[in-house]
Amino acid sequence: MMTSTLSSLSKLAVLALLLFTSCAKNDPVGPDDQPGDNTPFTEGTIEMGMYSHGIDLGYFIREIDFSRDDVSEQFLELAENNGEAQEFLALLQEYSASNPFAALGLMMNGVICTYYVKDDVVLGKARGFGYDFDNYHDVKNDEGKLFLRTLSQTDEIPAEDRELSVNYVPSVDLGVGSGGAIDASLYDREVSSEKAVVAGYSCQVSTYTIKSQYIPEPDPENPLPPTPICYKLAVYTSDAFNKTINFTHPFYLPEDAGILKLEIFYDNGEEPTLVMQPDDITPRTLTDAELQIQVKDPVYDYNDTAVAWKMLAILFSGWGALE
Repeated sequence: MMTSTLSSLSKLAVLALLLFTSCAKNDPVGPDDQPGDNTPFTEGTIEMGMYSHGIDLGYFIREIDFSRDDVSEQFLELAENNGEAQEFLALLQEYSASNPFAALGLMMNGVICTYYVKDDVVLGKARGFGYDFDNYHDVKNDEGKLFLRTLSQTDEIPAEDRELSVNYVPSVDLGVGSGGAIDASLYDREVSSEKAVVAGYSCQVSTYTIKSQYIPEPDPENPLPPTPICYKLAVYTSDAFNKTINFTHPFYLPEDAGILKLEIFYDNGEEPTLVMQPDDITPRTLTDAELQIQVKDPVYDYNDTAVAWKMLAILFSGWGALE
């Protein structure tokens, strides 16, 4: 079974370029019925978790030491002996058969992320499966910076490409630090008259539903949809948070307030495929060092043709270590 699982993961990696160019330690904190706080969050940290049907997608990231050369053995041991690992793999295999793009979404969005926020500046520090991905965004100065680093001991990536620094212009390069920008014109947006509470903060709930004319027709000879799409997104925004945090989320959406929770539907089901929501929010004073992003020369422009390939190599280096 484990050999089959590793083979399925390798096949999913082939879909990465399509998805790339398109569109928690505790149980997640859910919305409740109590009045929410509207006090502006101007400085502190937000720990974001990613879940699918209640399963923590960050489990393998926390448990595997990618500095070792036995990543595959560590993975197999967890898969054979740990219930959380088995739940994740069962979910991944289910989506691999029914909706490969959704399975790829689970792979790419299984991250542990902490946002360091001060006024309109945020440094998002994410750890994925075998890589670090830091995203600095200053909305006032329209300045964006990325730093990526592979944690895997692989010979597939040249030494000079194991770390990557990229500059971008947030107002122009929307969705650079996330999984991509959603084209809002393809969706109907509906705002609920009722508020929800996420991690103690009052939130407005907006639902983006893809317009029927943009749902691709199924091809009986091809089980994959023509393009990876999100059928629906439920977006929880709080005026207490600056929208600059939205640049580090799985998808960039044109919301005027900070997005605290995001439900992503890769299919037309009743339950979301992915749920991003805070595990912890801590108002506190940050040090200057906590808002500094690492920089490695040379620094590339995001629109450089080589950047996408260098990023993909790093983002999939952990999965490549399983082969």
